[in-house]
Amino acid sequence: MSFPRQRFVLDTTAFTDAKLISHLGGTITDAVNRLSELISIGRLRLNISCYMPPSTFKELKEFLLESKCTIRDVDQVEAWVVRKAPDRHSVLLSSQVIYEYVSDVRDRLDQGMTIVRRAIKEALKQTEKNLYDENAQTVKDIESSLARTYEDKYRQKMRRGVLDSLPDIDTLILAKELGAGVVSADTGIKAWTERMGIRYVEAHFFPQIILTYLERLEDMPSSYKKIATKDKKS
Repeated sequence: MSFPRQRFVLDTTAFTDAKLISHLGGTITDAVNRLSELISIGRLRLNISCYMPPSTFKELKEFLLESKCTIRDVDQVEAWVVRKAPDRHSVLLSSQVIYEYVSDVRDRLDQGMTIVRRAIKEALKQTEKNLYDENAQTVKDIESSLARTYEDKYRQKMRRGVLDSLPDIDTLILAKELGAGVVSADTGIKAWTERMGIRYVEAHFFPQIILTYLERLEDMPSSYKKIATKDKKS
């Protein structure tokens, strides 16, 4: 049985997603090695090619080494995932995509400024209150309290669901260039694949795609049948 060629571009979360790690053994090392093995099978037997921009691979490598993975673990990824820089000069994006991105960033900046103004007003209010309070808070206490209250709000408004790094943009451009799907667990990347008409696959589901294709092979090795059965039960 032959399969039509499929291409996927992987971002960092394709290997580091918490659901994926839980699904593939419980540790980052287990996930990296098992996913690399499945990618190798996909490449050799299923006509599936996986790519990663150099900027994304650098980010992933640093994360894996900081997470106590070995160089050998990283080498497994490098051996089977093709590193390719996106052709930023030839890939054309519609004016609508650019308009939506600028509009999204502008709206987030406005919302971020609103949160900052609220934080400033609250700081002034607490400082004024301290002038007449015998049990006044110190400046450090006020700062810590405001930071806990507003930092998370600001982070959610400014970063959740937005493209906030060059590797994210490289991933999308490369997928557009290759006509490939994107494997990720990043909400910002997911939102923009929908806007750009790019196939999106959740990181934790990607291994199951390969296993499902393997089940269609009549000569599928028994060891991989066990893997497929185990993943279905989980």
